[in-house]
Amino acid sequence: MALVPGGPFHRGVNDPRGPDEGPERTLRLRDYFLDIHEVSNARFAEFVEATGYVTEAERDPAAVRSWRRPGADGVAPSEAHPVVHATWEDAHAYCAWRGRRLPTEAEWEKAARGGDDRQWPWGGTLDATRANGWGDADPYPTTSPVGAFPAGASPYGVLDLAGNVWEWCADWYDPDAYIIAAQRDPQGPSTGKLRVARGGSWTNPITVLRTSNRHAVHPSDSGPNLGFRCADSR
Repeated sequence: MALVPGGPFHRGVNDPRGPDEGPERTLRLRDYFLDIHEVSNARFAEFVEATGYVTEAERDPAAVRSWRRPGADGVAPSEAHPVVHATWEDAHAYCAWRGRRLPTEAEWEKAARGGDDRQWPWGGTLDATRANGWGDADPYPTTSPVGAFPAGASPYGVLDLAGNVWEWCADWYDPDAYIIAAQRDPQGPSTGKLRVARGGSWTNPITVLRTSNRHAVHPSDSGPNLGFRCADSR
């Protein structure tokens, strides 16, 4: 895991491309740790083998795909690729098994942006070679192995915060979160209907992979472009 040191950071943007991305505000967070990599199929398999956990997709008799068979071809996924077809509940259960948790939306954004206003984890210049996005300069038709883009690292050395898969956050989604959130360690709304996912995926053009972009997802949804990583306050 990477240490993300406490202190102030700028969340949001004042000229948002999306109506829920602003205004920019200075927030303060405590120290925390974030997984350097998205959770891989190999790591998720360890959890399933140890606990007997059955994902929500596997519990649905109508579901054709799951983390075990994420593609239309029915081929088992590569161990090094990020686990997908994981709902918010699945992600939460995995992180709890590790004694960890999902990151808050504010924690996710600070890990991606650092202490400045960068649009992408690596800086302010759009560079399609630094992330796995749709139709860009990478050799992967779908997901890539976790950590395959070291040049796209965030200021704290966290990888794949742009592209590969959208990542679940702990927060319920609120379009006004950037306006009403607490300035210290915001946790998001206490209730809601949709959860937050961040970072964009292999199905999105690189312009969508910006650090301020927010995505609202039903917690029971899953798909081939949705994964997660864990955080820890210790």
